[in-house]
Amino acid sequence: MTEPQDKAPESLPAVLTEAQAARVRKALAPYVAARTARESAKMLGFARQYVRAVLHGEIHCTLLFASRVARVLRVDLDALIRGDGT
Repeated sequence: MTEPQDKAPESLPAVLTEAQAARVRKALAPYVAARTARESAKMLGFARQYVRAVLHGEIHCTLLFASRVARVLRVDLDALIRGDGT
C-alpha cells in the first residue's frame, strides 16, 4: 500500500511550458528594464542575446534559465514557475 508521502514529488521539465515561461518573463522584465543588457546578462550568467531571445519568446525558457532568474530576483523557483504569489 502506497502512502501519500511515498509518492515522488512533481518534477519540472527541462523546457518550461508556455504558461510557465510567461511567468518567468513577466517577473524578469522589470529587472532587465532597470539595468543595462550587459548587467542583466552578467547577473543571470547568460549571453545578452540569449536573455533577449527568452524575453521576446523567440526561444524556449529552460529550467536552468528560470532557476537563474529566481536566484537573481531572490524568489523561490517553484513559486516563480507555478505562479504562487509572483
